[in-house]
Amino acid sequence: MKKIPEFVQGTEQESAVRELSEETLDTTTSFDAKLSGVSRRDFLRISKQYGLTATYAGVASMGGLFSAEALAKSTNTQYEKKLKNKPKHTIKLGTVVGKKHDRIIRFGYWEFASDLEVRTDGEIQVDVLGANAICAEQVCVQKAMQGVIDIASSSTQNASSVAPWLNAIDFPYMFQSNGQLYHFFMSPESDKFYRKVYREKNRMEILFVLCEMRQLYMGLKWKDKPAITEIGHLAGTKNRVTNTQLGRIAMQLMKLNPVPVAWVETLDALKNGLIDGMETWTTATTAFNMAPVVSQYVGLKFIPGTGHVAINTRTLDKVGDKLRDDIMESGYQAQRSVMYSNEAGLALISGEVPNPGPDTIFGKAGTRMNFFSEEALKECEDIASPTRPEYNRWHEKLNKMAGFSLYDEFLPVARRYDKNALAINVEPRRWWKG
Repeated sequence: MKKIPEFVQGTEQESAVRELSEETLDTTTSFDAKLSGVSRRDFLRISKQYGLTATYAGVASMGGLFSAEALAKSTNTQYEKKLKNKPKHTIKLGTVVGKKHDRIIRFGYWEFASDLEVRTDGEIQVDVLGANAICAEQVCVQKAMQGVIDIASSSTQNASSVAPWLNAIDFPYMFQSNGQLYHFFMSPESDKFYRKVYREKNRMEILFVLCEMRQLYMGLKWKDKPAITEIGHLAGTKNRVTNTQLGRIAMQLMKLNPVPVAWVETLDALKNGLIDGMETWTTATTAFNMAPVVSQYVGLKFIPGTGHVAINTRTLDKVGDKLRDDIMESGYQAQRSVMYSNEAGLALISGEVPNPGPDTIFGKAGTRMNFFSEEALKECEDIASPTRPEYNRWHEKLNKMAGFSLYDEFLPVARRYDKNALAINVEPRRWWKG
């Protein structure tokens, strides 16, 4: 019997998926009793087109009565695609995000997959292996570098444990807004200052990036405490941190006592007061159901929160020039979709605004929203400044990889876009076309 994916275990569909995993699957027998209208034959047809794991993910995200057509839509696209070519290449994309998360955190995987399959008229098929089906956040990039999968998705902060160069955008307060991040990643200058070294050191090409700033989210022990409006209010607290090395140094300088806590253990730690807070970004908090244990949002904006999607360059070489161009173009279209839809979702779905509406996630959770003033942010920037000697080792390491004084040259490039301008006003550009 085949292993049942973790994201199906414990759901009402587990028994159906378990039976489907048997080697002696009878494709002529009705499967209505288990999948509420989807026959075994239709299930196999859909899984052949989109991949078995992606179809499992589609099943796990459905509820109640649903049809084969609905399952196909849930699995990979919003409409039935009629493509003339049989796939010449099947590209595997790994991520921890599932369909249920994608309604909140708009990473763009399924938009990318659908656009690329239509753009190539079926020559390329993208198998989105979501919801931890093949890789956890910390190892997804490593599996792509090894060729286990073709495309990896993770925060650059988590991926920096296997690709240290990814720390290069995490100089505290170098970037000041989501808009500055999107402007950078769609600028040709992003190749010199970031993409090029990642490509050469790790054989990974960035296709598109979800951009937010990392904040602090305080647990339930802060529910009855005064509003946090300056960094001094947090001195001596203990906060969960990701793998980013520059971010850890910044937190130490701001007396935030960074401690590593596994993501799956963070919710309980916040709920029970084992830690005071966590550093992450808003849609990660809301998509993974952390908001009910977040009593205060703290708009620290100290380093980027960048969920990047990158492809192994050997896969790009393998498909040839024409399909390579198609992959890059679909990445550009996904980048546009991510920027517009995630920015809208931050306000309308998550509620990252001063007074979240009652239908937003933060509004329902009763989270207090604390946006630091310019003076309070300047104080943080002065305390955590990358010019402090605590960063010297990383300056030397990153300068050696880049071949120039990275921070000094990078800073004005990072800030070319007005920090107060809306991210949705960033002009989309095909960065690789100069």
